[in-house]
Amino acid sequence: MGGMAPPPDAHENSAHGTVSGQLVQAKDIHGDVTINVSSVPAAPASDVALDPPRLATAVRGRDDLLTVLGDAMRAGAAVPHVLTGPGGFGKTTVAAALAERARSDGWTVFWIRPGSVTASMLEAAVEVGGSREEAERLRGTRHQAARWVWRHLDGAPRPWLLVIDNADRPEELDPDNRVGDQLGWMRASPGGFVLVTSRIDDPALWAPAEVHRVGELDARSATRALADHAGLPSLPGADVLAERLGGVPLALHLAGRILATHRVLFPDANALLDRLASGIESLDDLAAPFVVGTDADRKLLSGVWELSLRLVAERDAYAAPLLRLLAVLGPEGKDIPLRRLPISELREGPFDGMDEAATARAVNALVVHGLVSVTTHQNETSLRLHPLVSETVRTALTEDDVPLLDEAEHLLEWQRDRDLDMESAALFMITMSRIRLHSQDKRSIGNSALKLIGAIEQVHLQALRTLVSVARTLLRLGSTSEAEEVLIGCVDAGTKSFGAHDATVMSARHFLAESRLYQDRLDDAEEAFRAVHADRARVFGGEHPDTLDSLYQLGLIALRRERWDEATEILGSVREKRARTSDEEDPLALLAAQNMAYVTMRRGDPAAAEPEFRHVHTTRKRDLGPDHHMTADAAYYVALARLEMGDAENALTWFTEVLRVWNAQLSQDHPQVAMVERSIAEAERAVARRPEAP
Repeated sequence: MGGMAPPPDAHENSAHGTVSGQLVQAKDIHGDVTINVSSVPAAPASDVALDPPRLATAVRGRDDLLTVLGDAMRAGAAVPHVLTGPGGFGKTTVAAALAERARSDGWTVFWIRPGSVTASMLEAAVEVGGSREEAERLRGTRHQAARWVWRHLDGAPRPWLLVIDNADRPEELDPDNRVGDQLGWMRASPGGFVLVTSRIDDPALWAPAEVHRVGELDARSATRALADHAGLPSLPGADVLAERLGGVPLALHLAGRILATHRVLFPDANALLDRLASGIESLDDLAAPFVVGTDADRKLLSGVWELSLRLVAERDAYAAPLLRLLAVLGPEGKDIPLRRLPISELREGPFDGMDEAATARAVNALVVHGLVSVTTHQNETSLRLHPLVSETVRTALTEDDVPLLDEAEHLLEWQRDRDLDMESAALFMITMSRIRLHSQDKRSIGNSALKLIGAIEQVHLQALRTLVSVARTLLRLGSTSEAEEVLIGCVDAGTKSFGAHDATVMSARHFLAESRLYQDRLDDAEEAFRAVHADRARVFGGEHPDTLDSLYQLGLIALRRERWDEATEILGSVREKRARTSDEEDPLALLAAQNMAYVTMRRGDPAAAEPEFRHVHTTRKRDLGPDHHMTADAAYYVALARLEMGDAENALTWFTEVLRVWNAQLSQDHPQVAMVERSIAEAERAVARRPEAP
């Protein structure tokens, strides 16, 4: 057979055109042929959904952003555009609204979802004219597949919008390069407009793409969005509920669905607002039954933040515990100065081994994921959490997080009284978390805990101790009535559980007496201080700091009654004992010295008092810093002495500095602020009365 000539119609052994399946090529074959087909089936085409989500309600508060995106889309963007922001803040909604506009203009819309990026991009290329067989062949070759896809998208017959939604792991778009280099699945194209949504708010990662940050809705838009989701044109209480939900679109959506579904239970927004008083987790509990789908978790508030924590934990081991710490330290949108997070003071537990570089990386990871924002005020850098983020994170705390609460309280004690408003809110939240974790019912107790503290069957001692610290801070802030209410509950509950002579209970009794002193109820205050001083002396001894603190308050009462000799004797005793057991610059010794100097001034000798005031001021400025409210307190007395000595101009300079610090550290309606404002007016009148120099 080998010597036979080929048949006349024999041709070259080659094939042309697209081939699908097996190809058998033969030249000179004479006889039977057996073809063994591979037992491995060809990979089926991926069943991916490229349709965008459909909007159920109007999009509120995003008109400006949609205009910017729409203009860029029609003009032909030279770079991709990226929507960033925390989960639940409406990035996908904005993208879906743009998709509706594009489709109405005749554009093709491709919606790419996480987990199926490669398959979806290949399918998009097929829809604009690419070969499905070639797409299947290139599926496992990432770089070649990307080039093939973009070649077809660039030359598409009609314009398209391609949305890559929830690109929270940018490496899925290009594991080998920086995603902004546009070598992977995110690229600008002459054929259409590319829009990416992601929690990763890192312009350096996306550059040169144009990044737009999506934040919470303004008050008016949030109120209208809530009414839209509820299906009610008029919704009583919508504005207050929208404010409670912080303008977060996902929370507004869930609340609206609840109101629409449970109109008997919640006839208006106020009824749902009352339910949320027990904690934000009620929103998820009520909404969960009608939140369905493969990604149901990320449609609830708890799931949104849990996903964020998982994502951030993948990049930094310290970021998640740091976020939980910040959620405790910075509730209600309070700024947390970076100086309140000293590395040397983060002692153990989840922060073991955390150095300065690790802290910087963890903070950056939280900022990049939109969980924390950075603020700057008066040259001080602070961190801030959205109130709903911090509340949701706190709600997820478990018994395993008790050491984290200890860490937070330790940090607050380390720089006590430097940021009173922030400290008061943080201590309150630590108290609430301790009570919740200690009780059988693990749900959030909410703001009603102040009233419930006395009704708790067995008060947790650490929670009681922290609540006493809350009341003490409220006193420093000038919220005397609120502090008194808290302290009455602490004394009653603590006495029942631990007895009147427990150290924490005696502290509560001490500060309760102090609240009455601030209200000029001198008889009540003196009686209470004498009782707690006697008990402390019996339990701790006469020279214990707590015992001397109560004695010091008795000296203040004598000073307020203008019993100068008695005041001098008591204050001198406190100063001498603290100087002996500690040192002369002990805070209580300085307070006693300052008030002894005040007695000297009131007796008519401001010149003798002024050097003592200056000494206290110099010491506090060195130890506490120039912007501490107690440093300003000492400065006030220096100014008062200068005014008494006839040096009104110098006094005015000192008073003005005091006002600056107290406005920042206390509040504009604090009694001490009103006091220094009166002193400034007096000094200005004195300056005006001075005869002009010849």
